[in-house]
Amino acid sequence: MASSRISAGFVRSLVLPALLLFALPLLGLWFAGHASDRFDAQVLEVIEKQIGRDTTLSEADRQEALAFYREVPASAACQSDSEELASYRDGLGEACSDAKQFGWAYLASWVLLALGLGSTAVALLCGLAAFISRPFQYGSFVVGWFVLRITSALQVLGQGALLVWLSYWVTALWANRYYPKLIGIMALLAAGAVFLVVVAIFSRPPMNFDVEAEEVPEARAPELWACVRRLCARLQTPPPDHILAGIDTNFFVTESDVRVDGRVLTGRTLFVSLSLLRLLERSEAEAVLAHEMGHLLGGDTGHGKRLAPMLSHFGHYLETLRDGGVTLPVFYFMAAYRGLFELSLGRSRRASELAADRLAAGVTSGQDIARSLVKVGAYSSFRDRVEAKLFAQDEQHQSVAISQRVALGFSEYAQSEVVHDDLQGAVTPHPFDSHPPLGARMENVGVQLKPADMAQVLLEPVQSSWVEAFEDAEAIEARLWGAYEARFSQAHDLALACRYGPSTDEERQHVEKFFPALVFEGKEAGYEVRMDYAQVSCSEWEEPVEFERISSASTADRMFKKYLDLKVTGEGRFKGGRSICLSKLKEQDAVLEAFERYLGRHRFMKAHRSDSQAA
Repeated sequence: MASSRISAGFVRSLVLPALLLFALPLLGLWFAGHASDRFDAQVLEVIEKQIGRDTTLSEADRQEALAFYREVPASAACQSDSEELASYRDGLGEACSDAKQFGWAYLASWVLLALGLGSTAVALLCGLAAFISRPFQYGSFVVGWFVLRITSALQVLGQGALLVWLSYWVTALWANRYYPKLIGIMALLAAGAVFLVVVAIFSRPPMNFDVEAEEVPEARAPELWACVRRLCARLQTPPPDHILAGIDTNFFVTESDVRVDGRVLTGRTLFVSLSLLRLLERSEAEAVLAHEMGHLLGGDTGHGKRLAPMLSHFGHYLETLRDGGVTLPVFYFMAAYRGLFELSLGRSRRASELAADRLAAGVTSGQDIARSLVKVGAYSSFRDRVEAKLFAQDEQHQSVAISQRVALGFSEYAQSEVVHDDLQGAVTPHPFDSHPPLGARMENVGVQLKPADMAQVLLEPVQSSWVEAFEDAEAIEARLWGAYEARFSQAHDLALACRYGPSTDEERQHVEKFFPALVFEGKEAGYEVRMDYAQVSCSEWEEPVEFERISSASTADRMFKKYLDLKVTGEGRFKGGRSICLSKLKEQDAVLEAFERYLGRHRFMKAHRSDSQAA
């Protein structure tokens, strides 16, 4: 049942949009054929009239001539190099240039369709090969990424040219006129799309993996380092080069470069959560550490390190295609290939997680693995609940004190029915891997814990934890929690500024702290735009326009100037709309950015108020 839902969702969200890659070539193919047929019909009509009026021809010659011209379309003659048709081509004169364009467009459309079908075959073969094994996964992605970025660039170039051609001929053929401005816009869009794609192919996005933690050298936790080395020796894998301590709700190991406090750490890095270590007995924590070392032994981290730069580059390329306008059809196609690859990647990562669990169970025990999974899953779920509840409150917090709230409320949470619902669907958070559900992981190590057993595991006091092995664990936690809670408070304060109406002076002052009144000066004296959280005004208007009455906003170019057009609802002199001439302002981009933020704040506030009333 779940697989069928995933398949249906994949087809609906990725495969169907990917078919848009063929939309423009199919349109070009049909239109070029239609234009050629229309050209042939018009030429044949003229020729038939000329032959009919020619009194020098006998009836037999007339019928022979008519049969010839009906059998050989004018477009075929124009596109042929045959000497037998030279007089036919010469008689058509410059009209042949139109017929040749139709032929080229027809051929170009077929080429784009063939290129799309070839790209589809490559994407499917590479995507399916990724399911075979990890070496096939890496090799198929290398091939797929290399081939598809070239074919996608060719698609952007070809479809852009076809779009410009259609922007002329569609109106010229059906309306007997053409629009230079439309052609120019299409040409600019096509050229811009090609430029963006070429730049994206050769650009390399930064590969910064920032971790909020503190490095723990061996001198500050010698006993922990000795434990990790002992586990690595039993697993026969080299130990990590660095150990980081943080307060996130996970453990992980990586061979990618890690940035910590402005420094870049290379080699193998192990991250341990002090918050989770406090919940785990030493044997349970060792099971988690052995699981992470199992990733090193299984080559998971090395595989991830090789893939990470290409996946990041691919992601940056997709963002460029998504924002390129006319590149959207190519974006949907490439996104479908990425989605197919992600399915194989998720499958192999889940298999790696189960394999690492089995390795850890062999070094420690399946019971320790199961108990650690229950504790990690419960703590992660409860902390998410605490933070979500705090963030949802519509009042400022004097102190968020997340760590204290989690510590004081965890026991009550562990005894509630809610914890069992959370654990049933619990998936341990992880920056690199896709963890299977808790039930599958416990079954994998041969342990089954009933709800009552899980509650007992969560409520048992910890006898000895590895936090005791750190010489300054409390100080590390205090610094990290202080920074984290400060960021949480800042994000919550900004959210409140977006939620408030405001309805009181205190709320108004809070909103104005984040959305102060702004004044944008014009290039000429006397022209300015003013904006605050509630309204926008222009010196050319008689009165300000409240954000409440703005139904839509868009930019437009008129008479070589750029405008911000507002559609305004309500009665009175402002019914209809207002415009701001951005070209008259010194800071056009700053005005647009501020307007989007302030209008976005107002709309978010209205949506939040509506949701609150409904709740």
